Amino acid sequence: MLPIRVVIALTVAMITAVLAVPSLARAQPSGDVAPIRPIRMEGYWNRDRRAPGVLDGLTFTSEIGGPRRTFGVTRLQAYKPEEEGVQVFRHSGLLPSIRVLGQSDMVRRFITAPETEKVVAYGVYRPASGTLTLSSVEVDGHS
Repeated sequence: MLPIRVVIALTVAMITAVLAVPSLARAQPSGDVAPIRPIRMEGYWNRDRRAPGVLDGLTFTSEIGGPRRTFGVTRLQAYKPEEEGVQVFRHSGLLPSIRVLGQSDMVRRFITAPETEKVVAYGVYRPASGTLTLSSVEVDGHS
């Protein structure tokens, strides 16, 4: 049996360690320099800012492979905080494209949509990693 002083010292050390863990977890960087941004984006493939109604052409790649594609954004709404426009994606000039992630069928629907059909995509943009994780994709009204 341990002396009472040792038991008390061990108990205090364990309580201190348990209380310190949440503060250490909060002190760690999350990996994203800027907060994540839920977005709603619509537009057409293979269009740039010279096309009527297009705000800007953004380059996307996907986790399923394939070539980089230019997406002509016609509307973009970001949330938390609310903001409209493609400047939401302009966190860094160092990244040549935005990488699309999510369920394979959804990523495929987004990245392979015909250039003649409007695409509406919902997802979460992570500025630090330059990724867009899709949560919903509609191609000309078909989800």
